[in-house]
Amino acid sequence: MQDEFSDSIFKYFATLIEKETGIQFDEANKYLLLSRLENLVKFLNFPDVLSLWNDIQKNGLNQAAKLLLLDSATNNETSFFRDPKVFDFFKNHFVTNIMAQNPKIRIWCAATSTGQEPYTIAMIMAELKAQGIAKSYEIFGTDISDRVLKQAASGTYSQLEIQRGLPANLMIKYFEQISVESSNFPSFKAKPELSAFMTFKQMNLLHEWPDFGTFDIIFCRNVLIYQSKENKKNIISRFTKVLNPGGYLVLGGAESLLQLSDDFDFETYGNICVHKLKASVKPYT
Repeated sequence: MQDEFSDSIFKYFATLIEKETGIQFDEANKYLLLSRLENLVKFLNFPDVLSLWNDIQKNGLNQAAKLLLLDSATNNETSFFRDPKVFDFFKNHFVTNIMAQNPKIRIWCAATSTGQEPYTIAMIMAELKAQGIAKSYEIFGTDISDRVLKQAASGTYSQLEIQRGLPANLMIKYFEQISVESSNFPSFKAKPELSAFMTFKQMNLLHEWPDFGTFDIIFCRNVLIYQSKENKKNIISRFTKVLNPGGYLVLGGAESLLQLSDDFDFETYGNICVHKLKASVKPYT
């Protein structure tokens, strides 16, 4: 009987999550969804997943619980300078060479999570400015989770978060130590020189996109891997429409555009592969 309940629970939540976010849970990662549901029920003060399931059958799924469910389903794993070779490409090739003649760079961090990726980029831009390469830029960060976006917008990180991937000299230079009432441990807040050129917005890549202009580079790492092939094609097609001519798309190390799009050229820089929008692709209108 428990197995029947488990199968019913899994199918219901997996179907709901895929419909709303495109994220797929199947038998291979069933354990992952169930573990996240177990964390959710603790937060909602239910004794177990079955109790939550029974409550939904009786009373329906309210909007607040639904948003928490979708938030728990997303992978918000991140850190500063995650996959350093990506940022080596950005610093040593993209900004200094590829964009050398452009007066301004527009950057989109899709699935920005708690903001470590855009703040890493902002630190790189600040370091380049100190070296005499001063270039105007904008960073647009989006995520499906409003919870993580609030932290990203605040630029505030715990001691554990700040130590993950961030060199001590950059932490001292670009973050200030603050006290937070809810913790006995110090927190660290990004200085205004990092956050001044950032905009964060809640956004579902499967839904309608805001009119936020075009970009020179889009970071969308470790997002498409969870989507169906149809959703991947749709998202990539929409990326092409908001990339400037010759713009770049940076995916996760395990992600590829093979059999998904012919609109990009494949370029290699050291140990990283990136995708450049072909000149033949019509610009966004």
